[in-house]
Amino acid sequence: MSLIPGARMWLPCEVKPGPFSDERMVLIMADGNEWLGFVNVRWLRNQREEGNDEVLATVVDVDDPTFRARIPGSALQSRFFQGRVDHAVPGDPVQA
Repeated sequence: MSLIPGARMWLPCEVKPGPFSDERMVLIMADGNEWLGFVNVRWLRNQREEGNDEVLATVVDVDDPTFRARIPGSALQSRFFQGRVDHAVPGDPVQA
C-alpha cells in the first residue's frame, strides 16, 4: 500500500466503554507502539461497545518503512501513532 500524508487508514484497536455513551476508550498496539485515549464512536469501523474494532486515522507523514498517523480523539499521551507501512489498511469514508 502506498501511503501519503492526508490519506485515511484503519488501525486495529481494542475498545472499552468510555465515560460517555458515544465515546470509547481505545487502545492501539502494533509494531511495538501503543496509543491510548478516548474516541467518538463515529470514528470506529464497527462502533462496538467492547472488544476488537478499528479506528480511522489520518496519515501525517511517511518515512518508509514507517508512518505517523493522527488519531481523532483525546489521547492520554501522544495524539499520534507510529506504525509500519506494510501493516497499513486503507480507510473509507465515514458518515458524519
